[in-house]
Amino acid sequence: MDVQARLSGVCKLFAKAIKQIEKDIRDKERRVRALGDDIGDLQRQPKPDQAKIQELAQRRQELESELETDRSQLGAFQEEFSASCSG
Repeated sequence: MDVQARLSGVCKLFAKAIKQIEKDIRDKERRVRALGDDIGDLQRQPKPDQAKIQELAQRRQELESELETDRSQLGAFQEEFSASCSG
């Protein structure tokens, strides 16, 4: 296999990884919004379940942390793809 064919294969892998990370980010952003809605619904109840609110808030924080990592990884993959696979 020549260098050009290997590079093409690597670029296809980068493109696929970028699309997957973008999808993961969108999914996590939706989950963060949904958790926020759930927390708000619980807080508006006459006797809010503080343990449940705390549990959901912790999960939302974990997802937000994962999103930071995912966005950083996405940026790195996009930079590498742009440098290695454009043109």
